Amino acid sequence: MKYLVKTLTFAGALIAVTSCNKREIIPAPEPVVELKNHFYGKFNSSEVELTQNVNGYVGSSDLDLIVNSNTLDSAIYISTMSSTSANQLVKISHGSLLFDWGTSERPTLASFESFFKAAPNLQPSFSIRGLNGFSFTYFDAAGKEWKSNETHAYLDENVTYLSTSKESDTSGDYMKFKVEFEAYIYHTYFHLIDSVYYTDSMLVTDAVYTGWYKR
Repeated sequence: MKYLVKTLTFAGALIAVTSCNKREIIPAPEPVVELKNHFYGKFNSSEVELTQNVNGYVGSSDLDLIVNSNTLDSAIYISTMSSTSANQLVKISHGSLLFDWGTSERPTLASFESFFKAAPNLQPSFSIRGLNGFSFTYFDAAGKEWKSNETHAYLDENVTYLSTSKESDTSGDYMKFKVEFEAYIYHTYFHLIDSVYYTDSMLVTDAVYTGWYKR
């Protein structure tokens, strides 16, 4: 009887130890793309700097799709840095990436990646709305909208992507980038007394924007 009791006691202890040592299966962490935004530039020699998470500034990305009935469709990628507590805003647009809407509702990941990693798209020309290249939009502290165009009035006008990198997570595919540029931007307004439209210009130099496009 004593032997039986000892055997049962040992068996119970073994079960307890085994259950305590049971391994918990922890799933591998899912990748999360870290998205950063920052802008610096000189507007008629006056410095403007917008920093993520300072004064409410955050980044976002949009996609303009132009669907044509007779030709290939095109995609324009937009990256914006804005705040709900300030008027100043910067936005760049870059297109057009051609694709077939009948095959896919947006460009494939492979074409999206190659578009932003191959010449001449690493040094695009300025184009209205970014239809055929690069476009820059700025809202100043008073809320006035200024836009680049394709007149190339500034002799040293340029756009250069300093870096591009494609990353993906469960929320989508992203092209992270750092781009520098210089150009004139323009504000057009209607003068009530003169009943005519006037256009003011402003020179942007030493501009560097870190942001991202979402496919």
